[in-house]
Order: sequence, then C-alpha cells, then structure tokens
Amino acid sequence: MLEKGSNAIDQDTSTTLASWARVVCNAIEAKGVDSGKLLAQADIDPEVFSDPEGRIRVSKLTQLWKLATEATQDEAFGLSVPSFLQPTTFHALGFSLMVSASLKEAWVRMQRYYKVVSDVLEVEIEEYADESALCYIRIPGQDYAEEAIDAFISTLLKLSTAILNDNIQPTKIEFERAQPRDLSPFVASFPCRITFGCGHNKIYYRNSDLNTPLPSANREIALKNDEVVQDYLSRLLKQSLAKQVTEKMIASLAMGDPNQDIIASELHMSSRQLQRRLKDENTSFRQLLENVKKGLAQNYLNRSQLSMIEIAYQLGFQDPSNFTRAFKRWYGLSPLAFRQESNLKKAVTKGDVTLDK
Repeated sequence: MLEKGSNAIDQDTSTTLASWARVVCNAIEAKGVDSGKLLAQADIDPEVFSDPEGRIRVSKLTQLWKLATEATQDEAFGLSVPSFLQPTTFHALGFSLMVSASLKEAWVRMQRYYKVVSDVLEVEIEEYADESALCYIRIPGQDYAEEAIDAFISTLLKLSTAILNDNIQPTKIEFERAQPRDLSPFVASFPCRITFGCGHNKIYYRNSDLNTPLPSANREIALKNDEVVQDYLSRLLKQSLAKQVTEKMIASLAMGDPNQDIIASELHMSSRQLQRRLKDENTSFRQLLENVKKGLAQNYLNRSQLSMIEIAYQLGFQDPSNFTRAFKRWYGLSPLAFRQESNLKKAVTKGDVTLDK
C-alpha cells in the first residue's frame, strides 16, 4: 500500500517503509509537537501506518523531516529517532540483522536488502587493511534529508550496541552534512571521531570487531527472515514499473533521449502496454523523463565540475540552449546562476571540522 494522495509526478518514485515514518512521528510527539499537523503539511495520509507493508514517497518523508526539524527547533532531531525503533520497523530485515553471525554479516545483509527500507540510497561496504566502512551512497537524481542520514547512522550504532553490549565501537564517522551549529548532541551520540563536510556518509569499524561472533547469532532464524525479506522485496520491485523505467532512463540518457519503444521492449512489453501501465501508476513516460532530467540536472550542478555543455549532453539535450530553457522552467533560474548560488551556500555552511574523543 502506498499512502493515499501519492502522485507519481513527484520529483522521484522512490519510497520508504511507512513504519520508518511512524518512528519519526513518535520522535516528533516526544518533542511535544503534534505529528498529525506535520503529516498533513507533508501530504502523508496516516492510514498508511496501519499497513505493515505500507510505503511512503521519499520526497514526502523528506518534507516531514524538514518540518520536524523546524517545529522542534532541533537540528540534531534525527539522532533522537532510533530511540523509538521497534523490531518490526525494518520489516523482517530487522530480525535478520539481530541474529546475524557477526556485525560484518549484518552489514552484508543490509547492503543486499536495503531497498526494503528505502530505494533512495545504496549501501556499499568498503574494506581496508585494518578497518571497513559502511557507506550510504547517494543515487544520482535522488535527494534525501540529512536528518535521515543522522538517524540511519545512529540506528546502526544502536543496533551494534544492543547486540554487543557496548563492547565494540566505531573508529570514526564521516558525514556529508555541514557542521551543525551545536556539536554537543553528536559528540554525546557517537563515541568516536566525527568529521563533517566530507561529501559522503560512512561509519568505520575495525575488521577484527566486525568479525567477532555475535552472542545473538541464530543461522536458522536469520535464513527464515531472509526468505520473508526476499519475498517482500520481489513483490516491491514488481509493483513499481515507474521505478524500473526511471532506472533505464538514467542508464541511457547520455546517448540521447530515452526511447519509449526500446525501454518497453527491454521490459518485455509493447509501447502501448507500457503507456497503459504507467497510467495506472498515475504517471507517464514523458513525465518520468522530465523528473529524471530535473533531478539529475540539480545533482550534476551541485556535485560535479562538468561544464554546462557536458551536463546538457549527459541529460540528452543536443542543444545546450534547450537545457538552459528547461532548467529555468524547473527551477526559475539559469543553470549557471543555480551553480553559483549552490557554491556560495557551500562556502558559507561547509564545516570541515574533526572531533576527537
């Protein structure tokens, strides 16, 4: 179930578990703020919380994070959310993580099944000689709230602490976000070195700690929950044709405007069938393509040194002037002005600060 009022012409088609949003609401209420009002402002129907497999558009949850941070006047609001987690918050994946053989095995499960939680990010594991990092990777064209990353990393630490009784701690954490004005909540939450303004989100542990056997390990229970997760993920991927089309569009954009007939063929259906099924999801091929270009344009301008001509071609525009006109329609200013404004904000807010504990 996707919450009522969902509109596939939002910036993206990415979704997240409604149970995760419910935890956010519980944290909002604990701060003395009416979560119902914020849900209404974010256009989220609370009825979706009654469905254990319900999902919410990431774009709407991102808005809820923003509203919650403003209403609570707490820029570290995300750090409070893991306190309200339940074993079922992350569907059956939560149980699989708790009974994994080691923290490293739990990481592998998280990497494999993270789309159950949300498909706006990818999870990767980077391995080095003495330590490894769990990385939350931004998908081009997608956006998310920095408070969500604060909450995810804090959740990972909470999970590790719960199953290892504080015996294992991360060695360092690197945040993409700018340095917060008040560092104390982060210092209190993370017992390690913290760095802000890194351009990525990573949490590091010693390899010896990652491979330590977990006292809660139970292979049989883990595998049974894996089956439940795999079944849910399979059904989830089948449900969203718009998501599949979007991914193929992103892959083919650099070669020109994606062709509806070709993508339909790759999905083993006719162009007319594709058009009809997308209509059933309240969107269209043209609208999805517009959303992809809009999101990627912002991402390229914010996070690359590509020239305007290179970006235009990457987005399938044969004439850079057409890209400029489209961008002005999307954002109300030229690509150059957008990049200059973005760079200015980074210069003002970036905080390359390292804290040692």
